[in-house]
Parts: sequence; C-alpha cells; structure tokens
Amino acid sequence: MKYLFPLCALLSVACTGILDGRSGSDQKPGNPSSNQQTNNGSAGTASSTPSQPTDVNAGPPFKVRNTEPELIPFEMRVRRIAAAIGVQTDNPMFATMTKNALKLGDYDYANGALPDSSWNANRIAAWIDALKPVCASPEMKAKYPALPDNLPQLVRAAWGHLPSDQDTADFKDALAASGADATIAYESTCMAVFTAAEFVYR
Repeated sequence: MKYLFPLCALLSVACTGILDGRSGSDQKPGNPSSNQQTNNGSAGTASSTPSQPTDVNAGPPFKVRNTEPELIPFEMRVRRIAAAIGVQTDNPMFATMTKNALKLGDYDYANGALPDSSWNANRIAAWIDALKPVCASPEMKAKYPALPDNLPQLVRAAWGHLPSDQDTADFKDALAASGADATIAYESTCMAVFTAAEFVYR
C-alpha cells in the first residue's frame, strides 16, 4: 500500500529515502597500472594478454542522489490543494496553513527565513494540523461528498493520475480493519492524499 495513511507519510522518508553512494562501493578506483609495473618502472614478467589501454576517459562513475526527497514549495502545495478542491488560495480553509507558513517550509527573506524543503516529523505533524480545516470544509465535502468512495477522483485531482485498483482496495481494507467511523474515515482519506509523497515531493 503506497503512501496512503498519514502514518505512512510520516514514515515515508525513512521507508523510501534515496540511498547515498556510487554504484558498487564508495571506494576510489585503484590505479589501473599498479599491477603492471614494479621495481621503479622495470617491466615484470610479460603477460600473454595485452593490457587494456589506459588513456580511455571512462567519465564519472554512476552516482545515486545522496539527498532526501524535497518538498515542493509551500505556495505550490497550497495552490495544488486549492485546484483539487476548486477554490481560491485565499479561502478561509487555508488560514491555519498561512499562519504557519514558515513552519511548513515557506520563506521570508526580509526576516532572514529561507525556504526549507526538509520533511520531518514535526513538519508532517504541523502539515496534518493545517489540513484539518481543509478536510472539514464545506467546499471539500461538496466536491468529494463520500470518502474513501471518491478516492479515485480526489487522487486524480491531487496527484495528476488515478490510483491503482490495488491501492484503492488496500486503502479501503485498512480503513475497514481500523474500525474508523465515517467522519474519521473521511478525514483520514483526505489527509492521506494531501500528505502522500506523491503530492508533497518534487
């Protein structure tokens, strides 16, 4: 099940973080001629196999990104939520987000606050708190009256593509197993979609 509950989103950096390092190992390549020449340059025993040319530029080694996934900018996250629900970004549902914008990664250069794209437990918790009025808003409930039944429509609007049938089934099964009532199920579904890595990461 992929990035569905807020709890899964809380753990997503640890579970889906991008690994450091190069292909193979982090050790520097050895000297290709170290085994070909000994005794201050005197030739050793001739090899029956011709040596490989040493003047070929192999280019830099393959390298995996060594940074954590980055949040999309705060204002873009708000615009994407607004677009998914069909409201303007100055709607009162965003008051808590706007009030806590710096805590949620926004910037204020005039006061020395730089953009912060890290996604940690404190920021996830603040983001979930800021989503509560969004998920409880009349506009949200008018657009998506039944969650998780309207999950495919919400995911398509928020993520840009439909969830897989398996994701949808897993989500509904997990909600059923939790015994959550309709109100909690609705809020959990809303928060999960807008907290998922699919939504918040670049």
